[in-house]
Amino acid sequence: MSSQPLRTEVGRATLSSRVSSLISVQLTRGKVGVEAVASQLHMSRYTLHKKLKREGLTFARLLEDVRRKQALSYMQDKTKPLVEIAEQLGFSELSAFSRAFKRWMGTSPAEYRSIRLS
Repeated sequence: MSSQPLRTEVGRATLSSRVSSLISVQLTRGKVGVEAVASQLHMSRYTLHKKLKREGLTFARLLEDVRRKQALSYMQDKTKPLVEIAEQLGFSELSAFSRAFKRWMGTSPAEYRSIRLS
């Protein structure tokens, strides 16, 4: 009986990591959608939502986490324009990316590059 919670924890970690991986793949292709990710996992959108909720996560939270990590990685290349980074992360406009980046890091992408990556 004591092994059941452990097995459940491993399954949960696996689901969220699989969802994050699928989000990363979809970001490289352009648009990310919960329907497509759920379909790739052979479940409905509702089931995916319910299983992530059990972990205390949401699809939107995982998407934001993946975008943040990739943004920080992309920002290392100082030659890559911010507009291109925003596009690669699936933001509709540079301003939307800038607002998200400022929320994540407390500074604008341009300031981050000039201060942290100098």
